[in-house]
Amino acid sequence: MTPIRVLLVDDNAGYRQRLARILALQEDLQVVGEAADGHEAIARARDLHPDVILMDFRMEGLDGFTAARAIAKELPAIKVFMLTAFPGALDQEKVERGGIQGLLIKDQPAAEIVAAIRASVLPRA
Repeated sequence: MTPIRVLLVDDNAGYRQRLARILALQEDLQVVGEAADGHEAIARARDLHPDVILMDFRMEGLDGFTAARAIAKELPAIKVFMLTAFPGALDQEKVERGGIQGLLIKDQPAAEIVAAIRASVLPRA
């Protein structure tokens, strides 16, 4: 089975590392790279062609929402999820209009984040 390739984008290196450790426990997921800001995320997406990107909404420089919209436009096969610690920061309609797969809360159970990743790449009937 080919693993689902995931790119992690967050300006908090500690959070990226914790999330990478959680995802590494899943046989069907592979973290292929990390980025600390929106500009780096776009470059890494172009180079690595991950299946899924988990991207922080609020980052210095180019924010996650703007970077996610750019990636969705240029590389539409990549599923991008916004990560936020602030559930009210974005509404679901704005997320969907931006070509973003969904909104994930940073402190939600890891099993829910993993399930969202898997569901985003499964063929739809």
